[in-house]
Amino acid sequence: MAFARRLDSGRVSPYPHLRMARADGLQTGEWRYAGKSAVRMYSSFFYWLLREPFPIRQLGDQIARVILEAFGTMVVAAIVQGAMFGWLAGWYGAKFSVIYWSGAAGIFLILSESTTMVGAMIFAARIGTGFTVEIGSMQMTSQLDVLRLMAVEPTQQIVIPRVLAAILCLPLLKALTDAVAIVAAMIFGFAFFDISVPIFLQHAFSILTPRILTTSYIRCAIMAFFVGMNACGLGFYFQGGAVELGKTTTKSIVINLIVVIIVDTTYGILDSMLGWSVV
Repeated sequence: MAFARRLDSGRVSPYPHLRMARADGLQTGEWRYAGKSAVRMYSSFFYWLLREPFPIRQLGDQIARVILEAFGTMVVAAIVQGAMFGWLAGWYGAKFSVIYWSGAAGIFLILSESTTMVGAMIFAARIGTGFTVEIGSMQMTSQLDVLRLMAVEPTQQIVIPRVLAAILCLPLLKALTDAVAIVAAMIFGFAFFDISVPIFLQHAFSILTPRILTTSYIRCAIMAFFVGMNACGLGFYFQGGAVELGKTTTKSIVINLIVVIIVDTTYGILDSMLGWSVV
């Protein structure tokens, strides 16, 4: 009887498979709208990029904000990466009697791949989600509509400074985290495997070419562009309330992590085919 009363009141569905299908369709529609929001942001960004007035003051504010917010998290991640590669370089160097090349291998992996991809992922998680939440909150509280009423284009004043700041700041943060990771690797190599700094650096510069460093920083800038665009687009075209904003933020980090992996893989394949950074 209790079940029948709940059924009559609509709280229990006699067709649970239909309810699940409806939920799956709703989630699919949300992800489809999230993808369309990110794509729409690209056309709007390039349309307003070169139009006056250029938001130079907002760009400076966003550069300072991005560096301050991302620096601590990325430094901690760099210490972890340096410790890991310092340990692996020392362990495999001792195991295969190539201790003189262990430092060079560790530095090569740190500079060419580790801090690039992991740094971009952390940047997407720390800064990208911040962009989505901030702009989504503006959209939810109609602040973007107020800017339009004041004859101010939100894309020009809100989105463009954040995307350009991301492009400029991620390579700079990578340079700082590269130094931190290398120092951490040298400390761990010396502490656990008694690898002195001269031995650690003995062959490092013989295998590193300017092309390797150049392409890794170009890759960072490309990743930062996509991270910033996707994060801002999801917030800019957001619809709903606080619950929907939380779901949109989750979609932002998932999409950006996938994009970082795709960009890194695609760039690596093109790099190997065209020989941009062949040692």
